[in-house]
Formats: sequence, C-alpha cells, structure tokens
Amino acid sequence: MAIWDADLSTRGGAETAADQGGLACFITAGLTVLSALFYGGMAGFDTLEGQVTAGMIGLQALIALIAGFRLKAGKGVFWGGAVAAMLVLEIFNKLLTLTGLGGLVLNLFFLVMVVQGVRGAWALRRGTGFGDDDLEVFE
Repeated sequence: MAIWDADLSTRGGAETAADQGGLACFITAGLTVLSALFYGGMAGFDTLEGQVTAGMIGLQALIALIAGFRLKAGKGVFWGGAVAAMLVLEIFNKLLTLTGLGGLVLNLFFLVMVVQGVRGAWALRRGTGFGDDDLEVFE
C-alpha cells in the first residue's frame, strides 16, 4: 500500500494506514524533543520564556506520543487529528516566517501520513463494509 493512496476498503489496508500514522506521530514526537534540546541550548531553560517554551514543546511531544500509541492500536481519531492540527500550524508558521524550509518538506510528509492514519482509524472505527472479512483465509 502506498503512503499517498491508502486502501481503506479492506481491514488490512485500514490497519496499515493507522500503523503508518502512528509511526509518523512517533517520529514527530522525537523531532519535537530534538528541537526542544536545540532551543534549550540557544535560549536557555533558566529564563521564564525558555521554561514556558519547554513546557509547550513537552506538551506537543506528549500529544504526539499519545496519538502514536492510539493510532497503532487502530484508534486515535481525536489524538491523530490534534497532531495533524499541530502540524498544519507548524507548516503555516514556517511558510509565514520563511524559515526551516527543509523541515517544511518533512512536516508535509508527516502530515500526509498522519491524515492517512486518521482515515484508517476512522475506517476501523466504523468497522463496516470491509470486503475481506467474509473471506475464508485458511481453507
């Protein structure tokens, strides 16, 4: 199954899309923590601004981790949507300030994967209309 075109008509395709969305959330959380370490080195965590920013970055990483675990479980429509919204805000910020254009490409890629994961989790949540549920696999 391609990343760009998830086959949500089968249970396996929906589960694969949700797994890929979970993986994108885990990578997003890791890159968020990495950016916090870089920001801490530049701004310092001893100022109020640095502490508030570290807390917000930590919250963003925590939301991405929760979304990753929920999407890996085939659930997580809400949490995955929250990560997708954070990625859209980050993309908008990078376009507005014209900074981090390499990260812009990565964020667009992760956004596509997270949206596909949310779509897969939504299809699994509905649970109806899977054509492969009626197949006898081991006959």
